Amino acid sequence: MATIRKRTLPSGLIRWQVDFTDQAGKRRSKLFPRRKDADVYLVKVRSLVANHTYLADSDSTTVADAAKVWLDHCEVRCKTGRRMERSTLRGYSDYVRLHLNAPVIGIGDKLIAQLTRRHVNELRDRLLLNGRSEHLTRRAISVLKLVLDHAIDNGQLFTNAAHGVRVIKSSRIEHKAPVPSKEAIRALIEAADEDFKPHLIVSALGGLRASELRGLRWQDVDFDKGFIHIRQRADAYNQMGEPKSRAGFRDIPAGPMVLNALRRWKLRCPKSELGLAFPAPQGGILQHTRTQDRFRKLQKKVEVTMRWHDLRHFAVSLWIEQGFSIKEIMTFAGHSSIQMTMERYGHLFPSPDHQKAMAMVEAKLLG
Repeated sequence: MATIRKRTLPSGLIRWQVDFTDQAGKRRSKLFPRRKDADVYLVKVRSLVANHTYLADSDSTTVADAAKVWLDHCEVRCKTGRRMERSTLRGYSDYVRLHLNAPVIGIGDKLIAQLTRRHVNELRDRLLLNGRSEHLTRRAISVLKLVLDHAIDNGQLFTNAAHGVRVIKSSRIEHKAPVPSKEAIRALIEAADEDFKPHLIVSALGGLRASELRGLRWQDVDFDKGFIHIRQRADAYNQMGEPKSRAGFRDIPAGPMVLNALRRWKLRCPKSELGLAFPAPQGGILQHTRTQDRFRKLQKKVEVTMRWHDLRHFAVSLWIEQGFSIKEIMTFAGHSSIQMTMERYGHLFPSPDHQKAMAMVEAKLLG
């Protein structure tokens, strides 16, 4: 039973008190300065209690506290090897500290029980107005969703106010992956020393991510059948783990140039207890910063400019040029969906000759 009654406080102020019993049988009450506000709350709280989703403000926690509990859970996952890398944990912590809990902009002091879609929309808008990029804002909202989902798992919340909140793109034009020219890649490979050349060839023709190249083992290279099997990767802290996603586990076909480069490299490759194909000089896990330094010096030598990741874009562009299907390219690249492949590389696929097709349609009709 939920009721509204008029009260005169000791101070002489008139207030309207809503009395009700929650789903656990505990008596609750709340004061409002206007009868209209009390009526609105009464309708809302009746629905929440009936659906067993009422949560009192006094039993709630702030977004900042909920985020801390979630980050502690992520740290446990990281320490126990449950699909949480140190670099990912560090990124999550930065998003919470710099955006969700940011003074003035963030909502760290907001009770999660009071959080509504409007609050999350306003957070999104404040992030954008204060110079955060679309990508960064989208990631910050995604982290908030994870925080609130964890609070739901812990029984501290019943609905996630961040679900369904979108960051609308400023342009309908999709981002196009930068693809180096064949001349630039050829110049880099020709100018590279014999120890660095295999790194370039495998990356530019196999499309491996930098972390996958650093984690590649000789046992994952099938010289007989001509495949490179991606089964692990090295993260930013030189910790070995699984590929980025389930789609990251894949088999990439390798041509004669890649296989021959690997055969020659294997003869002088530093010995590695981990059996790595591209280890550090002393046999450990190769730091990506070392590869980047060598790559920058090589670019300066041949007067080209690109990122290491652009070698992966180049590999995908060759697959498209060769006529592989979208499904095959998605698989070779380790993308989780065809949509991801098309968003990055859709502009590289050849356009059909629509004019010729329409001429054939007319010819069939008119002869």
